[in-house]
Amino acid sequence: MTAPQTIPALPDRWFRTTPDSSVRSGPRLLARSLIHAADLDERIGFYEQLFGVPADLRMPIPDFGGLELAAVGNLLLIASVRPFTPIQRQTAYSLIVPSLAAQLDTVRRAGGTVVEPPERILPGARARVRYPDGSLAELVEHRPQPGEEPRPPAEATGGDRAGRTRLVARRKVPRTAFDETVAAYEKLLETEARVHEDQHRPGPLALALVGNLLLIGSDEPDPAGGAAAAVALLASAEGHGQRAMVPLPDGVLAEVWDLDAVGRRPGL
Repeated sequence: MTAPQTIPALPDRWFRTTPDSSVRSGPRLLARSLIHAADLDERIGFYEQLFGVPADLRMPIPDFGGLELAAVGNLLLIASVRPFTPIQRQTAYSLIVPSLAAQLDTVRRAGGTVVEPPERILPGARARVRYPDGSLAELVEHRPQPGEEPRPPAEATGGDRAGRTRLVARRKVPRTAFDETVAAYEKLLETEARVHEDQHRPGPLALALVGNLLLIGSDEPDPAGGAAAAVALLASAEGHGQRAMVPLPDGVLAEVWDLDAVGRRPGL
């Protein structure tokens, strides 16, 4: 792997609550939003207010074509002044992993493949993989720069809304592939799924929350004329009903789920 560039001297734009991901107990899956660099500050503020939590990392990565990243809740904002490549647009998830080598072994054992081999970057190291269901994921191992200290979490920005709206990545699969897909992601994300109580009943819909990924098993078309949502918002529906499609900035389409409806089984 090639050596990364030195960390830029931008203390207000380079911070990580957890600079060393080796302390994590498992992968952290993040949904992705690709935006123009000029919109990054505005988008950070928008999602901090929506989720009621502050950004926990922000980093310019000049050795990757001028990208700048920020994470708010379970959403990774990927900002660039250049057009995004097809593979960047096709990548469904970003994962912060404790060990890149160990995670790549997990992917291979689960039946996935490595699309882009490991390479060093400013945050640590990265690789791109294809999961058994065909989804592309970028895996990143975070390691601290010399002298870098963890940034303490800032205060929540949403007052009493903090934690009441949760964004997760969304993946819809045919009902017949649901059980297999859930089992695969349990291995990939190293966590047990929280499955909707109606999973094994006859019907068109099954739900499972695997870490920060909502899996939907259904053969019915999506609402809104079949438009596919990349993310789901778990929140009080406030009149939307159990499922509703709502647009977020930059063309991101979110499916809203009422927390009470999704959470019929405690913890989901």
